[in-house]
Amino acid sequence: MAKSIAKADALARGLKERLQFRGYAVSESRDAQGWPKLTLNTNEASLKIVAADAVSKDIFGNDLVAFAPHRIEFASRDDAMSTLKVSQIQLEVIKMGIEKLNVKTHATVLATAEAAAGSDLVFDVQWPTKGI
Repeated sequence: MAKSIAKADALARGLKERLQFRGYAVSESRDAQGWPKLTLNTNEASLKIVAADAVSKDIFGNDLVAFAPHRIEFASRDDAMSTLKVSQIQLEVIKMGIEKLNVKTHATVLATAEAAAGSDLVFDVQWPTKGI
C-alpha cells in the first residue's frame, strides 16, 4: 500500500501560511521519503511533517503509515532561535492538532539538529497516542 502524503501537504500549507503571517521567510521542500519540510529564515529552523506509524505492521511486515495522526519534527539552531521565536512556532504547531512534536537542537548547524534523535513532546500525557 502506498502512503498518502495529502494530509501532510495540507498541514504544511496551513503552517507555512501561519508562519509567514508571523514574519518568517518560509521555503518548502521534501525529505528523502517525500514528506513535506518547511525551512524558516534560510537555515534557522525546519519543520518536517510526518504521518505517525500505526505501531502494527502491514501484512508484509512493513511499517504501516496511517492517514492520521501526524507528528512534526522541529529542528533549530540554538544560536538563531530566541525563546520568543520558538514559542511562536510551537504555538502555531499546537493549533494543528498533531500527535506529538519532536524537538531537535544544535548550537550552530541546522543539518546536525535535523539528524539528531530529539525529544518528543506529547500534548496529552493521559492519552499519548491520540491526536488533539
